[in-house]
Amino acid sequence: MKTFSVVNPLDAVSSTRRIVESGGAATIARGTPTKQGSNGAVAIMADGEGTTSERFTGLAKSVSTDTASANGIVYTINPLPGIVYKGSPKVAGAADTQAEIDALQGKRVVFDLTSTTWTIDSAAADGATNTVVIVGGQPEEDVLYFVVSATGIYFE
Repeated sequence: MKTFSVVNPLDAVSSTRRIVESGGAATIARGTPTKQGSNGAVAIMADGEGTTSERFTGLAKSVSTDTASANGIVYTINPLPGIVYKGSPKVAGAADTQAEIDALQGKRVVFDLTSTTWTIDSAAADGATNTVVIVGGQPEEDVLYFVVSATGIYFE
């Protein structure tokens, strides 16, 4: 499964222990984006999320311990301002040249979950309510760097 990771600043990354509601077994994998759920619990983001309608609670730092019948825990990387993440674009090859990355710079998009693969939907229309902001990339790896706007994090 493709997931996301932190590019920098690695030395400033902290995490928080969060409750995950029951209903499935280990529903949140390491590196997946999470959101504020009901009763203060966190849940995995869904396809097309990463907007001001959700409260991003960070990338999962661990696999969640929830089961079908019991709540569990997960540690999430706190989504502090200035953290740069990286992930693959939804369409392979969409970030394999510097010109493509330059054209995407500053575009506000959403997360994509196709099957079990997390990507950045760089083909999505730029939207004022989208909180995944492309800030660069690495053409040799066909990856994009992004931040999550303060308007979409649960610290706002």
